[in-house]
Amino acid sequence: MASPDPEAAAIVAPECILYRTRVRARSTLEEGAAARDARFLTHLSHAYATLVALTAGQLVLGALVRAHGAGLACPDWPLCFGTLVPQLDFRVAFEYGHRVTGGIVSLLFLGLSATCLAYPKTRVLTARWSAAGGFLLALQVVLGGLTVLQLLAAWTVTAHLVMGNLFAATLLVIQQRLSDAATRARGKGSDAAPGQPPLRRALRPAIAGAGALLAFQVVLGGLVSSRHAGLACLEWPTCAGGVFFPSLEGVRGLHLLHRTNGYLLLATLVLCAFLARREPRLARLTALAAALGFVQVGLGIANVLLRLPVEVTALHSAGAAGLILLWTATAGRAFAGGRSTQPHADVELLVEARG
Repeated sequence: MASPDPEAAAIVAPECILYRTRVRARSTLEEGAAARDARFLTHLSHAYATLVALTAGQLVLGALVRAHGAGLACPDWPLCFGTLVPQLDFRVAFEYGHRVTGGIVSLLFLGLSATCLAYPKTRVLTARWSAAGGFLLALQVVLGGLTVLQLLAAWTVTAHLVMGNLFAATLLVIQQRLSDAATRARGKGSDAAPGQPPLRRALRPAIAGAGALLAFQVVLGGLVSSRHAGLACLEWPTCAGGVFFPSLEGVRGLHLLHRTNGYLLLATLVLCAFLARREPRLARLTALAAALGFVQVGLGIANVLLRLPVEVTALHSAGAAGLILLWTATAGRAFAGGRSTQPHADVELLVEARG
């Protein structure tokens, strides 16, 4: 056997060392870039979480405006009594504060959307949802103006409520996408990592059914409020004179439909929690949604028995917004689709965007 050539070994050894040094340097640079991406995505995710909370607060403030009869405290739009900053009393302060808060939410959304769209690494994650949010926000502003100009017409009040909740849900979707991408960029995996067993067959249909009932309940809630049907039934569990369904016409029928759909929604939320009790991705979310569903039914009962106190009305509106956000988070996990089977898809997109 021929002995190794000392001169060849002397040449190869430095080349191997140089190659290993380059590999280590490249790995270090990639780890540093991933860490920077993770920090950037985390900061954006936290900013969107704050915006979601502020938007939910805006929804509750809108309910308080309605409960205090301040919806037309500013009789014109977009100004208030023909001026940008009106003289304030209690009701004007409520309505004007609602408008100012809406303006703050709008500016924050536009700023965060511009930030996400300015960088390729976040544009691929948020572009379509930012466009959807922008459309909903513009529609919401128009509906807010029409609500005043149409003197609180039932269709404008209800549509305004529905669009506001859809906008909040869209913001939460963006926040979740950024948060999930930040988690993967840190190399900590994902809730939807491969190797986890598939969801129970009945769970996704149950979640979808809960979403449909919840959407219908929000529409009914808006109609009950705008058509002053909250006290069409003064008893519980019956409606009037000890009868459960004395009439299904007019505002009383609307009130009873809201009640009945609420019971169906609660039952569906409990079913979702039962089916998801052993699903690590969904157990906590569905349990919280079911618990909040019970609270919502209790608040609805209190609204009737206590004759619509402002505090209970505000809590009922807050609970509805919370249910919508919980369902959005649950659906995002349950119907993740391609993200469930490809947990590193977003990270790959970030790498491609950086390249």
